Amino acid sequence: MQMEVKYKPRIAVDARPLAYGLTGNSRYLFEALKYLIRKDSHFEYYLYSNKEIHPMFMDFIKLNNVTVVVPMKTIPGVIWLNFVLPYYLHRDRIDMLWGTLQLLPYFKLPMPEFVNYHDLNFRSAPETMTRANFIQHKLLSPKTLRNADTVFCLSKNTKKEIAEFRPEYAKKLKVIYPGVSKKVISNNELAIEGKFLFTIGTLEPRKNISTVIEAYLDLKKEKPDFDYKLVIASRRGWGQEELTAKLLSGELEKEGIVFLENPNDNLLNLLYQKCSVFLFPSIHEGFGLPLLEAMLEQKVCIASDIPVFREILESGTDILVNPLATSEWKEAILTITNRDSIKRRRIWDEKQWTWLATASQIEESFLIEWHKRLGSSV
Repeated sequence: MQMEVKYKPRIAVDARPLAYGLTGNSRYLFEALKYLIRKDSHFEYYLYSNKEIHPMFMDFIKLNNVTVVVPMKTIPGVIWLNFVLPYYLHRDRIDMLWGTLQLLPYFKLPMPEFVNYHDLNFRSAPETMTRANFIQHKLLSPKTLRNADTVFCLSKNTKKEIAEFRPEYAKKLKVIYPGVSKKVISNNELAIEGKFLFTIGTLEPRKNISTVIEAYLDLKKEKPDFDYKLVIASRRGWGQEELTAKLLSGELEKEGIVFLENPNDNLLNLLYQKCSVFLFPSIHEGFGLPLLEAMLEQKVCIASDIPVFREILESGTDILVNPLATSEWKEAILTITNRDSIKRRRIWDEKQWTWLATASQIEESFLIEWHKRLGSSV
């Protein structure tokens, strides 16, 4: 007797974030995939990229026998998305597409389409984008929002911005927060002595690392005995060439500034665990996952006073400041480091911020659209 094999719908994932190592986009996607890709899943996942997947993600991919398609590796992303990817989706008989970088193919595909939206920077903070990226999103975002069956918004603020931009698509918008989870630390040794403040972010205008550095240096001039180092974990970006050169040269080390380029996961976890205070000075963010990671370690945070951070941080414990006001950063650092105890006043409950919850909501959206499709085809 021949057993009936249940058909699993195929979901194509725009896996380009996984080509760049550890970033906000790649962390969100990878953590979600760890719960979505499993033996009892309703779906079969295919990963598509115009570049090779970073080695740090390959063990998981190989272990789960996930199909990875990387055709025409040298082609620009926007051309790949619109002219190469649709061909392979048709060839591989894909049933649904999940766009993870805020863009879908310009022409509507004959399948349900989902897209992640981290922010609406091209409207709310265009000065923080490269010109090419700004033009791409300004021209293609309206079409993406039209083509998407469901838009995954990483915050209520992002949902609000999109609804104001295109009210006709408000019913498509669904807030799905990222999660956070404790990581296993394989080596507990940290080559940084003494107390330190910690910040993380790509060296680009939006991350605003320069303001924190300026505030820290001003504070050290006023109070030479201030005994906290400033540790910056980062990777090179754009528009910050002079600052990048200074950090790479090590000339700021004598002022107490430690620069760590492209730290691995283990080192990052140690920095969150052992820092005294976490600083997050972004001018604009779709969410702000590093804040969750710091709060998971029960660290007090000083962050930019922007709408999305008000969704995350706790008044009375954390401090929100004008992102570009050096004096406010300096005052906030002094306020927290002068406390008798630098601990969160209330234990932060991570149960409401899990990757399992994130993945479950994403999967639920896939199921809803798949059942709609089955119903319309009967």
